[in-house]
This record gives sequence, C-alpha cells and structure tokens, in this order.
Amino acid sequence: MMKNKLLISMTGFLLVIISITEYGCKHEPVIPTESPETCDMENISFASTIEPVLKNNCYGCHSSITPNGGIDLTDFNVLAELVVNGKLSGVINRETGYSPMPPGFALDSCTVKQIDRWIADTAATIIGDCDTLNVTYTGTVYPILQANCNSCHSGTSPAGGLDFTDYDQLAIIAQNGALMGSIQHLEGFSPMPQNADVLDDCSIAQIGIWVRDTTYTPPGGGNDHPCDPDTAYFQNQVLPLLISNCATSGCHDAASHEDGVILVDYTSVMQTTEVKPGDPFDSELYKVLIEDEGDEIMPPAPASLTMGQIDLVKEWIQQGALDNSCDDCDTTNVTFSASVWPALETNCMGCHSGATPAGNIPITNFNEVFEIANNGKLLGSIRHNIGFSPMPKNGTKLSDCKIKEIEIWIADGTPNN
Repeated sequence: MMKNKLLISMTGFLLVIISITEYGCKHEPVIPTESPETCDMENISFASTIEPVLKNNCYGCHSSITPNGGIDLTDFNVLAELVVNGKLSGVINRETGYSPMPPGFALDSCTVKQIDRWIADTAATIIGDCDTLNVTYTGTVYPILQANCNSCHSGTSPAGGLDFTDYDQLAIIAQNGALMGSIQHLEGFSPMPQNADVLDDCSIAQIGIWVRDTTYTPPGGGNDHPCDPDTAYFQNQVLPLLISNCATSGCHDAASHEDGVILVDYTSVMQTTEVKPGDPFDSELYKVLIEDEGDEIMPPAPASLTMGQIDLVKEWIQQGALDNSCDDCDTTNVTFSASVWPALETNCMGCHSGATPAGNIPITNFNEVFEIANNGKLLGSIRHNIGFSPMPKNGTKLSDCKIKEIEIWIADGTPNN
C-alpha cells in the first residue's frame, strides 16, 4: 500500500516537472536587467538620469492624488525628504529594514550606483533650498528664464523667433512640451541655455511643476475661464473663508500669528500649517476643523465653520491644494442667492456673526443684509469709502466685478431672489 502511494506521488511530481518543462511557468519571475558594460557615472542629472528611472519604475504607484504610502515622488520636496532620511538609498539597495523598491525586482546595479552618486554629489546641495510647494510664474519661473534665457529670447529678433518676455509665446512652448524638452537637453529639442550647462535640478523641477499645474493665465490678470462647480478654488473660496474666520486680530493674522500659524495668503497657509495635498485627513488645517474637543476646535465657537465650508476646505486639499482661481463674475444675471450671499458668507460672515458681531452688525440672513444694503453701509464698506469701515477687514478688497454685482442687486431694489 505504501509503495502504491509513493508511486502515485512520484508520478504526480514527474507530471508537474513535465508540465513546467513543456509549457513554462505561468507567473515567471521578473529577472533584473543586467548592467550595461559601460555605466556613465560622469553625466548624472535629475532630469536625464534620475527622473526617467522614477517615471518608469516608481511613478505608477507613487504619484497622483492618493499615492501609495502617501509618498508622491513627483513632489520634489517629498523626494528630497527621502534622500535626507536615507530611505531612497535604503529601498533601492534593498537594505534590511527597508521595503524593497521597486517591488518584485531590483534595479540594475548601474542605475543604483547612479542614484547613489546623485544623492551623494548633487541632492545635498538642493535639499531645503528648493521650494516646490509655492511655485509661481512671477516669483519662480520668470526669474529663472530671465537669468538664463531672456538674453537670447527677447528684443527685436529673439532666437528662434521666440520672445520669452511675451507670456503668450512662452505658454505655447510650455503646453507643447518644447520648454521642458529644451531645458532638459532632450534629443530632438534645441538645448537651452544654448551655450551653457543644463539648468540645475531644482530649477528644472520648479519649471516642470509650473508646466504641469498652471492654467497659463497671464501673471497679475484674472482668469478668463468660468468656475467649475466641481472644483474648489483657493483664491475665490478657501482664502476668503480663512481670512474672515481665522486671520483675525489675536489669532492667525500676520501680526498675531498664534502658534506660528498665519493664514493670510497661499504662501503663509502652505508654509505655516500642515497641508498635505491630496490627503485632508493627514493635513492639520483640515483636522482642526473637524476636531470634536472644545478647546481644539478651530475656529473656536461661536465662529465655527459650517459643514459646507469645512467640506470646501477638504475638497480643496483632496484636489491638490492648488493656488487656483477662476472667473466667477456674472453681471448679467445677478441674484441675492447666487451672487450676493455667497460673497458675503465667504468674506464677511466670519466677523459679522455670533453673539458679538463686529461693529454690532450681524450678516447672517437676508433681512440683516437688506438693512445695511438700504442704509448705504454695505456699499460704503466694500468700496472702502472714506467714513466707512473697510470690508473685508483683514483681506483684500472685493474684485471690481463682485462689487458691481452687489451694486446691481441694490439698484434692482435688493430683491430676495
């Protein structure tokens, strides 16, 4: 009996071997690519060496709004942190105590050596100095181009017919990929700067972020695109909300900066609070809004935000916490509910509500707005006329178009429509 069982077992084993030999493994392991005979250790840069490796092997999991482990490698600051704490080297070298990356196979030895060399020789010079969170055209991109490109690309006969002082021309090559191709010195593009070395890694990363995130709106001008109802806009919605409810005297204005937190513009919000783009539940700015312990709730009662306002902040963070805006002005179809009330609720109600509203002027419903609209106080304040307390008190003046909408509503008889 035992011999029969053994014979059956051996027969089964042989059938398995025959099957594997004849048909091959269904799930063949990924075999690491061998290093090339020559490994270029001299011409290593983030743009041409490191980023392509990350793009081909890592971005698939570690990018987008919800990256694995909350690690978005397309954010240069996140990558920089992994360099500083040793995790990047640890995972690619598959050291003990680190989760091996990429999972399933190891990078070839040349690639690992190149990344380690970049970490040792280059990354240390840009860690802490490369601001990829607050990239703007006027404050970040234009100064780089002005220092490195405008000497050729300006004047009456700019190189290639491209005048980089003309924003519209720059926007075209940003959108069609020519700008990034040129500054990265990629094959098929005219290298820029033409007679100098490639730009430093930080500058390329910053320009890349601008190209990726920008709507190519001319600096200083308003957006010409209408507001998307499914998008949360920082400049139109979130910032006025923070200024009205949080950036008040004694709290989070620039002078008081309670707990070191300032909420007066995009830069201060991103630099003094913990905002993790894409993850509101790991962002302190959102967590304090949903705190259920009395002394931790922000803003403190009675100025607590409504659930709709809290959801707006959550949505903004989920969508990437961008410094975005839109054109929400419509003077052809002005109503109280769609035009006037949203502006007052976002910009004014934080101060003019609760048991002790500012100036003893509550603005919490139509009747209260109706009263100050008809006695002249509303227009006097939002126009910043002499003799009136300017409103919003701690923020910038309402846009000319928004003021025009309120003027039209008042001229129409302040209807409750």
